[in-house]
Amino acid sequence: MPLKHCILHKIERPVPGADIKTTLREQENNGDGAIYSLFEQLKQTYLRSSQKQYGFFDNTLEDSPLPQWLKEQIEGKSAFDSFSRRAMSHLLQLLENTDEVFSAHLLFAVETILEQDQFYIFWINHSEALNINTELDVAMNQYIDTAKLHYAAKVQLEEWLQQDSPKYLSLMSTRGNKALSDAFGRFTGFTAGIDLVEQTSEFLGIVDAYADTLEADKVSDYKNQVIDYCVQQDRQGAPVVFDELSNQLNENAPKHFSSFVSEQQQDNKQEIHTDRSSLKRYIRFFGRDNSMSISFAADKFGSDICYDPQTGELLIKNIPKSLKQQLARHLRAPE
Repeated sequence: MPLKHCILHKIERPVPGADIKTTLREQENNGDGAIYSLFEQLKQTYLRSSQKQYGFFDNTLEDSPLPQWLKEQIEGKSAFDSFSRRAMSHLLQLLENTDEVFSAHLLFAVETILEQDQFYIFWINHSEALNINTELDVAMNQYIDTAKLHYAAKVQLEEWLQQDSPKYLSLMSTRGNKALSDAFGRFTGFTAGIDLVEQTSEFLGIVDAYADTLEADKVSDYKNQVIDYCVQQDRQGAPVVFDELSNQLNENAPKHFSSFVSEQQQDNKQEIHTDRSSLKRYIRFFGRDNSMSISFAADKFGSDICYDPQTGELLIKNIPKSLKQQLARHLRAPE
């Protein structure tokens, strides 16, 4: 199904502090064919990203007119192409406050899924590659690496307009360039509505409490099932739905886990978004420096792996066979 709306614009600053150049398209792009393929690839990269934040439009920001313009477009007071050019003009003003070098295309798009409209903004960078042309000369060309997406935003339009929700707006912003990240965040008017780390920590505490009710030999499998489900949902940009997770954990008692979660929660929620880094640390301990890298499953702690906080020593038993072989070869090696 083609996109309901889509349009591409270009913005660039070739050298630090120079004037910003924009190339704005007058009419919308056709919503199918190659541009739809580009949109799908960018969307999948966005949904899989662990750097998404969830929140809402901050109406107190004086330099963030995007929500009002978007609402006017939805209400039919302006066309999508003119709305996008207006938004680009505002982004230009914000970027003029920086000296950063950049060259990007902005894709504005609206996709309809199950009669629900979703609005996206993608900041598209290009990468360079060498190729051999028809004259057998080596030439440089540019291509879109859709796996490298630095800035993007998504608005669940119906959730925004019809519900009092703290998470209808999601934002992806890499940490490589603070000036550009801040400008893009102000451009969208984003403010965080959910503390993912805190929310995930509360949920994992409930997971631990539920584990205490299980037989010891079932705990590890149970925790791995929970984390696998949560990570998979996060990679799809979807929330952890407690009823769905509960059914996967025990089909014979499909509400047992979700009922336990409801009893333990401070605020009764049916679903949550989670922080992927917190999930991974829950089932594995890991750390590294310039000369050492250590990683092990959390269920090994206290049995095969013991830590003495007074001395800082880590005792490892039953080390992997491959490591044993390496150590044995090292001990046999001549001085």
